[in-house]
Amino acid sequence: MNNATSRLRRAAVLLLAINLLLANASAEHQRTQKRDSSDQPRLVLIIVVDQFRYDYVERLADLFGSGGFRRLLNEGAFFVDANYEHLPTYTAVGHAAIFTGSVPALNGIVGNAYYDRKSRRIRIMVADDSARLVTSAGASSEAGAVSPRSLIGTTLGDQMRLATKFQSKVIAVSLKDRAAILPGGQRPNGAYWFSEADGEFVSSDYYTRQLPEWVRKFNAEKRPDKYFGKSWERLLPADAYARAQDTNLDIQTSALGPKFPHLIKGSATAPDAKFYDAFEITPFASDYLAQFAEAAVQAEQLGADQYPDLLAISFSSPDLCGHYYGPDSQEIVDTYARLDRTIGELLEFLDKKVGLANMLIAVTGDHGVAPVPEYEQSVGVDAMRLSARDLQNAVSKSLSARYGLENGVLAFVNGQLYLDQNQILEKKLDPAEVERSAGEAALSAPGVVSYFTRSQILSGAMPAGPISRRVTNGFNAERSGDVWVITRPFSFYPEAPLATTHGTPYNYDSHVPVIIVGKGIKAGKYFAPASPADIAPTLAALLGIEPPSNRYGRVLSESIVEKSVTRP
Repeated sequence: MNNATSRLRRAAVLLLAINLLLANASAEHQRTQKRDSSDQPRLVLIIVVDQFRYDYVERLADLFGSGGFRRLLNEGAFFVDANYEHLPTYTAVGHAAIFTGSVPALNGIVGNAYYDRKSRRIRIMVADDSARLVTSAGASSEAGAVSPRSLIGTTLGDQMRLATKFQSKVIAVSLKDRAAILPGGQRPNGAYWFSEADGEFVSSDYYTRQLPEWVRKFNAEKRPDKYFGKSWERLLPADAYARAQDTNLDIQTSALGPKFPHLIKGSATAPDAKFYDAFEITPFASDYLAQFAEAAVQAEQLGADQYPDLLAISFSSPDLCGHYYGPDSQEIVDTYARLDRTIGELLEFLDKKVGLANMLIAVTGDHGVAPVPEYEQSVGVDAMRLSARDLQNAVSKSLSARYGLENGVLAFVNGQLYLDQNQILEKKLDPAEVERSAGEAALSAPGVVSYFTRSQILSGAMPAGPISRRVTNGFNAERSGDVWVITRPFSFYPEAPLATTHGTPYNYDSHVPVIIVGKGIKAGKYFAPASPADIAPTLAALLGIEPPSNRYGRVLSESIVEKSVTRP
């Protein structure tokens, strides 16, 4: 072989090697690109703002900074016509709808409480006679705490855990027990809420017999105590509050007092239960909750591996503030301005820890709130504060006169009259007729405009219309009442001596923002009707898993880049 031939052969071998290297590099690049495009999110974050009326987004938009609500609105799909399709519009019901993608008729969560016909008493929805409270000191010796046992079916977090053979982690946190328990679902890794007794985060022995070390360490820092004796001052310049009431009415007050600045103290000389109750109303409790959520991300290593995790955080302070001061108060303006910054800081933390590009984020409210009736009256709007006791007594009196029923109305809960079904059976009365009679008696009470009955619902005889649809969706045969009482707009039965409340089918209670952000989501405003119950099935579609078992909501497909939906 001559030298020229040898050189040609060596050049050919070298060229072949180079081509093989280039081909391998190209194949690896293609594999990497394919892997990057199909990678699932490492962390799903669902933020619920308790009592988040839709109009706050529009009315307070100029007060938001660039890192919180504004960032989410700019980068996400914003559904402007999202309404709850159930009654009543309460905290437990809303949280169950968000995370199960369903309605009370399917998931069984018919209110914050309901009348239990077996025990003949009103029961807290998440109460569990067999559960025990777990604090930093360990599990309580007394039964009667809370758990998700009343929830029927699964949540998004449950489906994530099932899809990964329980490799995915689910952590739910809130100030309220029901706002952590229901989002957590049946088998989370942890559900934690705030104890007003001592200012710590606690749990239930349904989940664990002992709080994790990181929770006990966080509790030991006693962070709320630094606010004892401090004042809640307005954050923004005075002109920012011109959109709110000039001054609060007498009924618009709390343990913090009627107007700014609000002293956070309670009635003691050191932090106690009354102080922690007052602290919860302030925006600083939202900061405390966000700090706890960050501690959970660190300790539980959420978003640290290939299995997508879920962090559910429900900010309860806006609801407490709204009940005491109302949606038109300066306190609400300040609460949301501060919450915007709190959420911005949380997103910044998660961006550094996990990367927002590796996350799916959903933000919504669990319900809205009615204006304060006295304030509405002062500006010429027809509004009333109604008496539940007077209604119940009037209906009972009518049933007694017509049928001889003694105390025929057992309870009035969630806008529903619970009739004594045993007496009706014993007297061989027609339940449908008695229900109609009770409804007609309710119509004679102030502020009542219509009613629906159990027999109507069970027989499929409900009329068409949005209110009747929401009543039907809210009905559970075992837990719901017999007559649903519908008040006129801006009139309600107060749950407690508070300035205002929620629970009705009207827009101010049902209409909330829905924002979804993340890979595969097309940013923009969407005007088609939607619901917070659509969040779980939409996120499930993006994760490529089965939606929760009793799914009612739809996939918000108009906001999804088709190629982004992961195929199992």
